[in-house]
Amino acid sequence: MYEFTDPITKEEISYHVDKKILYLLDRIKDTLLKKDKDYVMLIDGYEGSGKSTFAIQMGKYIDPTLNLKRICMTADEFKQAIIDAKKGECIIYDEAITGLSAGGAITRIGKILKSMMMQMRQKNLFVIVIMPIVFEFNKYAVLSRARFFLHVYETGGRMGYFIGYNRKDTRGTYILGKKTHAYKVRSKFSGRFYGKFGLGKEQEPLYRKKKEETLFMVGDEEEEGTMLKITRKKEKFLLKLLNEKIKVPKGKLSYEKIIELGKEEGVHYALGTLSEKITGK
Repeated sequence: MYEFTDPITKEEISYHVDKKILYLLDRIKDTLLKKDKDYVMLIDGYEGSGKSTFAIQMGKYIDPTLNLKRICMTADEFKQAIIDAKKGECIIYDEAITGLSAGGAITRIGKILKSMMMQMRQKNLFVIVIMPIVFEFNKYAVLSRARFFLHVYETGGRMGYFIGYNRKDTRGTYILGKKTHAYKVRSKFSGRFYGKFGLGKEQEPLYRKKKEETLFMVGDEEEEGTMLKITRKKEKFLLKLLNEKIKVPKGKLSYEKIIELGKEEGVHYALGTLSEKITGK
């Protein structure tokens, strides 16, 4: 049982930490402090499997000052946290984004790990990246930046199980399983964790609220992005049909102008498919 007093909230916090995880985290501390390096850990697993709980517990063990500000739920927030971080701190990217936007968000995280590598090393940061599935992550980030990978899962309806891979096995897992999304490399580094929130009872509702607000914000952006894609698709198909009928003026045409020309030539876009209608012209 790991017990401590939060240096920020002064709350007494305790939670179980597996012996294998304790050994790993103590080695990570040694890497950060004595070897003057950074440390990138990846965690994946299905939604609701306990990835965030596990990550926060480990992050708080390494860095007792870890707080909600450094539990990032967007790529922009993650990048800013790296810029603002002090030496030896922990930063967690907690994948709040799901659905259509998830792929783009995790791609940005991979690029940030590459572009800000120097800052992360100079500050000896412990960075945990949480995602739904490791095989969709940036190849460079997995093969060149990740030092350890944890796959979190549930069994018999109970969450809180993990299997871990060192740097070599992380590479093997990614390369061998990329096409089929299968975890083909075996590992004896396995165990359990339990669902106690590592920042304490007072901070847990604030964390839930932050995650809900992020999901709401991204949902609006995702809807706007989908509408933009539909608009561009309409433009493309309408211009194709119009060019078959008339010589469309060169240059960038507004969406409204394309629709207007389409009406004049009896061409329109309906129900997501191309269609042509003779209006009697």
